[in-house]
Amino acid sequence: MVKRYIMLALLICVLSFAKAQVSCFAQTEIDRNSVYAQQPFKVTIRVLTATWYTAPLDFDNIQIPNGFIIPFYRTVPGMFPVNGKQYAGLEFYYIVFPYKAGHYTLPAISITAETPPVGDYKAQKVIIKTRPVSYIVKPVPKNFTGDDWFVAKDVSITESWDKPLKRLKVGDVINRTITIDAKGTLPQFIPELKTDSLDWSGVYPKQANLTDTRDDYDANGERTQTITYLLEKEGNFTVPPVNVQWFNPNSSHIYKRGTPVVKIHVAPNPNLGILKTLQDSLKAKQPVRATITIKKGPRLIYGIPWYYFALYSLAALCVLYFFIRLFITIIKSIDKRYRAYIASEKHWFGKFSRSSGYPQLLNNLYAWWDRFPVANKSSSIQKTAKDDHLTDINEQIEVYYKQTYADTSNPGSTSELKKDIRKYRENKLHSDRFTTNKNVAINQTEWDN
Repeated sequence: MVKRYIMLALLICVLSFAKAQVSCFAQTEIDRNSVYAQQPFKVTIRVLTATWYTAPLDFDNIQIPNGFIIPFYRTVPGMFPVNGKQYAGLEFYYIVFPYKAGHYTLPAISITAETPPVGDYKAQKVIIKTRPVSYIVKPVPKNFTGDDWFVAKDVSITESWDKPLKRLKVGDVINRTITIDAKGTLPQFIPELKTDSLDWSGVYPKQANLTDTRDDYDANGERTQTITYLLEKEGNFTVPPVNVQWFNPNSSHIYKRGTPVVKIHVAPNPNLGILKTLQDSLKAKQPVRATITIKKGPRLIYGIPWYYFALYSLAALCVLYFFIRLFITIIKSIDKRYRAYIASEKHWFGKFSRSSGYPQLLNNLYAWWDRFPVANKSSSIQKTAKDDHLTDINEQIEVYYKQTYADTSNPGSTSELKKDIRKYRENKLHSDRFTTNKNVAINQTEWDN
């Protein structure tokens, strides 16, 4: 009775503990697992709870190798079905812009949430982790022949001049502003403008301005650059157009746009003394290219740092060793059971019951008899049958011996003997004074002639 109460108390404790558990977890999804370099993909993180949240979620910093991250901090609440149950959830997403080909893994991040357990109202702080997700960054396709690889959904390019392009003369300075507006990419990925030198004008590009024009759903960028031309020769000239080429991931096609061709006439100017002064002044205003020192990170193996790869490999080897040992243990257990079975009384009685020829029947009969644990039995089943007044068994075995060793005709069916032996065995097994020991030594072998 005391034991029953103890078990009941333990059961109540376990049920109370299980009831108090917080049911909170996270889901991670990516809209595509194979992209080109610079092609963005969307990562959605959904944090679900069986009750409700009492405080905002707290996320760890997200770091992805060889990629830029644009988080969208707008959190969308909602109800989400999981395995037939409804969960309250908060959903947010960020966009990843990879810039180097290879195999990578989105690392797991920790999220701190405050939510009460099911059936309770007091919130508990829990830390959950997202699952790692693998993705592939493909190299530049072979059919792209441009100088700068550029991925965008759409690109527009416009230009403007700070003065009319009429009545120009040697020594005039004109400014050309070119704006490239790209949809679905970062301004850092918009390629630099090519400003080749001209034999009729000095070319002085200014520092480009990069503007992030993202909206609530996508990343967008704008690159604006001004180029100053100092006209140095008279005559008719053509201002070279500026072209931009990009790859659209939605249509998998390459597109190209550019500024129109502009033709100008430069008239002579008798006052050329100021030309040298203007050249020196414009050269002095040229931006100095900064030298950026790139700090190399740890060596990556399949997109993850080498020390994490080594740790995961060691854990995988330990798990593999555990399963191999478990497999060997199971095989040994099965083999032990099989050996015990083939040495058991039940197995040999089955062989006797399936015997057809007389020598085989007698062999299997005595092999079974050797393993049949009857009390005070004789080595001869005939003698034991006499002692137990089983004259039918004794007489049938006697006939089988005579017919077998006399090499005479078949004495008849063996079914009667099998039936009598089976009945004898059942009586012995169900006798109150008889206890069966089914663990027979494995070293016993089949009885031979």
